[in-house]
Amino acid sequence: MVKIFIDNFEHFSGANCQLSSLRKVLAYYDIHISEPMLLGLCSGLGFFYYYMKHMSFPMILGLSVKKTQVFERVMDRLGGSVKITETTSVNTTHKNLVNLLEKGQPAITFVDFAYLPFFFAERADIPNEEAGHFGAHTFVTYSINEEKNEAFISDRYARPMKMTYEELKDARTSKHAPFPTKNELVELILPKEINKLKEIIPSAIKQNAEFMFNPPIRNMGLTGFQKWRKMLSTWETDFDVDDLLYGLVSVFIYMETGGTGGAMFRILYRDFLQEAGELLENNGLHKTSEKYAEIVEKIRLVEGKILPDELPNIGKLKEIYLKSNEIIEQAAHDYQKHLKELNEQSKEILEAANEEIPSWKEYIPELDKEINEWKEMEQEAWKIINKSL
Repeated sequence: MVKIFIDNFEHFSGANCQLSSLRKVLAYYDIHISEPMLLGLCSGLGFFYYYMKHMSFPMILGLSVKKTQVFERVMDRLGGSVKITETTSVNTTHKNLVNLLEKGQPAITFVDFAYLPFFFAERADIPNEEAGHFGAHTFVTYSINEEKNEAFISDRYARPMKMTYEELKDARTSKHAPFPTKNELVELILPKEINKLKEIIPSAIKQNAEFMFNPPIRNMGLTGFQKWRKMLSTWETDFDVDDLLYGLVSVFIYMETGGTGGAMFRILYRDFLQEAGELLENNGLHKTSEKYAEIVEKIRLVEGKILPDELPNIGKLKEIYLKSNEIIEQAAHDYQKHLKELNEQSKEILEAANEEIPSWKEYIPELDKEINEWKEMEQEAWKIINKSL
């Protein structure tokens, strides 16, 4: 029976699961880098209109990186590297985690959040099929005790969480799309001395600019906004009322509360540009940080058309999801009880919210206008960034 506890690991809350996982493990080695800076160093800001036939509704995503690239790019720029392990073997899965913890490194662990009981209301079904699967979620595992069947993990919330070791194994072995977990672990290979941030920031920003202006496919980057606008006009015919309401709520969550730090990572990138501008003494980056503050306000207008307050029951749903996110992030002692109460409230108004969907369709032209203005603002911001470096 294995019993391992990583001493001196410090938990702190974060905005995004992968960025905060990386930040905490780096901090364990006395390397202190902010989440906004980590987002900038991985050239991570993006736009992605993501829809495949098996999906019930499109996802509007705000990153440019693939599943493990946050860790790979940051560590490469710092002068280190990463070792990603994956396996389909249950025994190897266990062995890989034990080996990493025995080395003394807190383990960045990929999991499917549908299997995480602390994400949901008390007595929720696990896996939570209603919430959906997402296997690109990470947290830091810093203790396991097989005899007691428990694991201690550090997610992005206000306090660390305890789950059974069996629950941890289930979350790690999920094969569900999108982004099956593959039992992946991330081991950081640290250099003797990290590269100076001011020396690596310019190349990171330039790579991000290249993605935004010349993405690998047209539903990414700045052209991805045009894809969204094109497909937006078909949403009312492509999806029935139930799927459309579910989709609108999901898009709002992806943009505002789903571990993006708010406004689809734009708040984090605004803060990165401010921090980078100070390090590099670059007025252009300061100016662009101010531009991103304006973009954040524009995104609030977009979100206001996705779930309009003028449609009272849809507006109530939005408030419930915002409150639920706040409760989860604060993780007070009885937070799952409060989540259950909010879930019951949302179910009570769901039918009435569905009845408002025909009226929501009238907001499509306004939403299209706001999306286009958002895209124009981002394009202008990236032009300023390019001229600044």
